[in-house]
Amino acid sequence: MPRTRCWLALPVILLCVAACGASPIGTAASAARSPSTSPTKSPAPAKIFTFKLNPADSSVTSKGTITVTAGPKTTSIEFKITGLQASSSHISHIHLGSCTGRGGIAYALNQVIADGQGNADITTTLHNTTYPPTSGKWYAVVHSGPDMQGTNSKYLLCGNLS
Repeated sequence: MPRTRCWLALPVILLCVAACGASPIGTAASAARSPSTSPTKSPAPAKIFTFKLNPADSSVTSKGTITVTAGPKTTSIEFKITGLQASSSHISHIHLGSCTGRGGIAYALNQVIADGQGNADITTTLHNTTYPPTSGKWYAVVHSGPDMQGTNSKYLLCGNLS
């Protein structure tokens, strides 16, 4: 009688092993697994550059910093500015050239909007743009007003990005 109980217990044990996801002893469980693939390369880490954003002339009391974060497929430009007129709005760009050797607009950036204390922190992400530029130089500019009309187009702040 004890042998009959063993034979009855064997299917229950095998059923439990299968239900738990384990392989019965003696089978080649690893042979059914798919072959491993080679690990993918992780993207290069971003490079961070910091520059000063200086007043365009002696009458301007605002100042700030520009942080350029250059990744493999994007470049982010962050302005941190103090001393702007409270709740003011300013158009901004990246230009070709330098603050002293001005050139045309290369990239439009997000509008700089000051808070109630005259501070601004704004970031623009440029897609498929590499930094540093492969040819020429860049500089960033914050204009006096919210558009390029009349005196609004005057440079308020300027910073060379090289």
